[in-house]
Parts: sequence; C-alpha cells; structure tokens
Amino acid sequence: SSLKEIKDILNLEKPDIVELEGTYLPAVALSSTEYRLIVFYHSDVKSDVNLLPLPERLRKRIVDFTVKTLSKADLVLTPSKKQEEFLRGCGLERVRTVNLGVDTEVFTPSKRNPYLSTFLGIKESTFKIIYAGRLSPEKNIDLLLETVSMLDVATFHFIVVGDGPLRRKVESFAKKHPNVTFLGYISDKERLAELYASSDIFLSASNSETFGLSFLEAQACGCILVAPDMGLETQPFKEFLVKDLTPESFYCALLEAVNQVSLHTRSRISSYIQENFSWKSTFDKLLDLYEEVLSDRFVSI
Repeated sequence: SSLKEIKDILNLEKPDIVELEGTYLPAVALSSTEYRLIVFYHSDVKSDVNLLPLPERLRKRIVDFTVKTLSKADLVLTPSKKQEEFLRGCGLERVRTVNLGVDTEVFTPSKRNPYLSTFLGIKESTFKIIYAGRLSPEKNIDLLLETVSMLDVATFHFIVVGDGPLRRKVESFAKKHPNVTFLGYISDKERLAELYASSDIFLSASNSETFGLSFLEAQACGCILVAPDMGLETQPFKEFLVKDLTPESFYCALLEAVNQVSLHTRSRISSYIQENFSWKSTFDKLLDLYEEVLSDRFVSI
C-alpha cells in the first residue's frame, strides 16, 4: 500500500496508537498529533552497516539517519536490552525493551521423538547438534562448518535446517561428511520443535543477533545453547557461551556442553525459558506500555 492509502485508513479508523512492525522508514511521514506512533525496532543498524563495504563516514550517516527517523516516534520498542542501550547511547530517550516470547505449548521437551534418529539415519548413541537459521555470511556459516569438521564422526551428528545464499555450500559439506544431515528450510513449527526436542545442543556462530528467537525456541525444548556471548536475554546459561570467534573456542564449548547433557539439564533450561519468556508476559508488558504512552504517566527514563 502507498502512504496515501495508509493515511486514508488512519483518517477513517482514527486509532489511538499506530505501531510500525518490521519497518521504521514511514515514521517520518506517519508522525502525527492525532495518535501515538510506536516503532518496534528489530534491526541492528550498527552490525548491518559493518557488513557493507562502505567508508566509515557513510556508515555513520546511515546510523544517524536511522536514529533521526526513529526519533519521530513517540516510543521505540526493542526486543533486547542491548539494543535499547545502543539507541539510548545515540540520543534517543523514549525507548523500552519488550522481549519476544515463545509458544511453550509447541516448543517443549515433550516433543522429543525417539524414532527421529532412525528416520534420519542417525545413530541413537551420538550427540545430536542442530543449527536452524539463515544460511548467509553474516551468520558465520563458514566458522560453523569449520567447527563441525573438527568433531568426531562417531560421537557427534550435526543437523542443519535453513536456506539462504550459502545453501549449496552447506549441501556440499553435508555430502562430504557422513555425520552431517541437511534438511533445508522447515516452516512447520511442530516439526521444528520435534527436531529441537530430539537434539542435545543448538549451535550457532552468529554474533549479530538482535534477540535470538531460534535460541529461545531451541532452549524451550531443552537444548543447550552454544553460541557467541552477545549479552542477550535469550542467552541465560553463560557457561556454554563462547568469547572468541574461533573453531577451537566453539569446539571446547561443545565438549563442555556434552558433559552436561542430561534430563536434569534439559529440564532446568526448558523450565527457565517457559517461566520467563511466555507470550502472555510479552503482551502484558506491551499493553502496559500502550496505556503508559497514552497517558501523562509516560516519562523518559
């Protein structure tokens, strides 16, 4: 839809709040005294521009443009405290964190399928490691594959779920390594939950996540998360996180995780996620902020 069509709808409906989800560029055009404008900012402009082959001066202009655009909103929401702190450091004051949630009825250890290993041709005795996400350079897929190539074939099996520009590279890697299974993109949440619950460890080499929803879903199913420590709320179990982006660091973290794999650990991880990241708590906080932004109680903190 064009901005004119959107404005026509707003004039007709006369909402109290308009929330932009997934994009912030229309904020300048949609800012109004007739309603409160909220932007849920899911991006990480600092990490994004660092991936581009641009001079530092141009990168700074992109960050400044983003901040200036977001400043047109009455309230900016972020999925993590890390992003809130970054935006506050850029001069924005009306910023709040609202963690995303996980469907705890879908993503649960009870979805474990004892027949999955047989179906995929994986030995039940092996430790099952899974990655689910975009197969692209910013996810450090090369580092992921280099780490997996260090693992003992008889002890570990790596399952890859996802699609992206590096798909062919991952497919080729899987063909050369008997302990790697590539499943492609899976949209069915039930099947994804089954894979998580039937795996032991979720492995990610990405260090540019703004929230880490896949981290949350995998841990809700009882997986141990091995990933770079990004200071995210979705990384509560610090003992398995990696400080250095090297295959050796990931390999050591995997060995530590393997030593902790047990029903007790699965229960501890899944229980924490289910208690702290339910969709109910997410929407309760969101509704509280809606009331706050509509009243005189809303102040910058």
